Amino acid sequence: MAQLDQLSATTTVVGIAEPHQSAVASILGAVALGVFGADEAELMIDRIRALATGNAADPLPEKS
Repeated sequence: MAQLDQLSATTTVVGIAEPHQSAVASILGAVALGVFGADEAELMIDRIRALATGNAADPLPEKS
């Protein structure tokens, strides 16, 4: 039996505003379906969190 990547639901929504939580839920659902792995999901969720909070961590690469 294949082992599924697991994400901690409690840690993934920390710092995500309510309007963006549906996007996070969709990402988690896609992981459950095997569309992509937990590492990729964490990256996408971190990008949502950074964009929503205005974090200076540059969640997306600069356009040249």
